[in-house]
Amino acid sequence: MKKRIGFVPPSAKGATATHLPLPEDYIVTDSAAVRVIECAVDAMGEGIALSAVLLDGPPGVGKTFLAKSVAKAIGAKLLLFQFFPGCGKEELLRDKTIDGALVAGIIPLAIASSLEKKTVLILNELDKAEVAVDSFLLDFINEAQVFIPQLGGELKADNSNLLIVITKNDQRDATEALLRRCRVVYMNWPSIETETRFIMNYNPWATKKLCEIFIEAANQLRRHPGVKKKPSTPEIVRLVGDCWHIRNQGMTLLEWSQFIITGLVPLPQDRKYLDQNPMAIAAEVRSELDDIHNAKILSTGIELSFPAP
Repeated sequence: MKKRIGFVPPSAKGATATHLPLPEDYIVTDSAAVRVIECAVDAMGEGIALSAVLLDGPPGVGKTFLAKSVAKAIGAKLLLFQFFPGCGKEELLRDKTIDGALVAGIIPLAIASSLEKKTVLILNELDKAEVAVDSFLLDFINEAQVFIPQLGGELKADNSNLLIVITKNDQRDATEALLRRCRVVYMNWPSIETETRFIMNYNPWATKKLCEIFIEAANQLRRHPGVKKKPSTPEIVRLVGDCWHIRNQGMTLLEWSQFIITGLVPLPQDRKYLDQNPMAIAAEVRSELDDIHNAKILSTGIELSFPAP
């Protein structure tokens, strides 16, 4: 009679997930995503499989930044692979030097690194890879090993030292099997309050009112299914800073509106989806920038010149 294997409960160390000391420059935009990754870190070394997280969501919500911050928090070596259109599993296993010599790809490198120290492997934008890559990753995560004859045969990772973080941009579905194997989080756009904090972290001179002018326009575009290129938080941060630096160029209201709309909606075909009047947005932005400038002069008596964000 075959021995029946039942459910194996998590180890004692996994009973309570460790609270990660994320870097000071990391602003939590999705607390659920942070907690899921904390659980994934705590689960490293349980069983034979690798601990893996799949972070899904629109571009620019902080998926890769979160993974990088986790690597810093646990003192791990960071390895990142950027998928590209048509990418297959061969690109993960093998690479070539400029002179054409065959070398180890990102998966063998991650395995080797795990034998020496904690390692976080980020596989960025799975959407761009061939669907067959999902099955390969499923096998790799399940077995924590790959077989590459050209690199010596079987390569096995130390699963207590290797965390896999896969990101995708909501462009195609991952296979159901891969979704079942990973801890999956869908990271959406941040709340108005969180995005305001993020913008002001990089533009400390900005007011809540100024931030909300941009966020309101961005959120309206993000909600519209027809918009191809939705404005991300880093782009809004940059646009707010750029508006400050051109405020003294004597621009007309029309020039202001053209500048803001170019930064907010870079693709001309998306601009028809903006419900707000660009001239009205420009007037609000210019007025608020003037108020900020004048308020600072009154309080300090010094002409302001803020550094680029």
